[in-house]
Amino acid sequence: MISAPPYDLDVDDVTLARAKKGDLDACERIYRQFHQPVFTVTVRVVTCRHLAQDVTQDAFITAFRRLRQFRGDAPFWGWLRRLAVNHAISALRKQPKGDVVTFEDFRASCEGEQEGIGHAMDLEEALAQLDDEDRTIVWLHDVEGYKHGEIAELFGKTESFSKTRLSRARQRLRELIGERERHGLADAGA
Repeated sequence: MISAPPYDLDVDDVTLARAKKGDLDACERIYRQFHQPVFTVTVRVVTCRHLAQDVTQDAFITAFRRLRQFRGDAPFWGWLRRLAVNHAISALRKQPKGDVVTFEDFRASCEGEQEGIGHAMDLEEALAQLDDEDRTIVWLHDVEGYKHGEIAELFGKTESFSKTRLSRARQRLRELIGERERHGLADAGA
């Protein structure tokens, strides 16, 4: 099962105020606190670890340049996450179609976790077979908690675009996972 994203991440007011004034120690503290969550979001959108590292770096550069624009009327993590997602979607648009998708190496820490990891691998592989927009919409809506209006705004489309693509993507995921399970049962019986 996919773990919940860290919605409750926040930065203290003193660190944020210091970072807005250009204090490098405060900026480094923010970077260290938010690097992994930003990377996790970007790698889910772009599916390539190397590209996600570049996108994460670009997102932080932009964030630190625009830090004075952050007014504090929403959580800092929400602001930074949105900025990272925008960078990731832009990177996807620049990528040629048909790039190779790589999978991470999954290992169970104990025997009982192996089945859960197998299901996670099935889901990862099925998600990788979706096109970039569908995979991103599924991730943003179902994992990150974005609303259809927010997704539509990110893509420059309508809410119905987001709802339709999410519905079709979920149906395709069910089909792909069902095929894998049928093939797995057929292989086990042989």
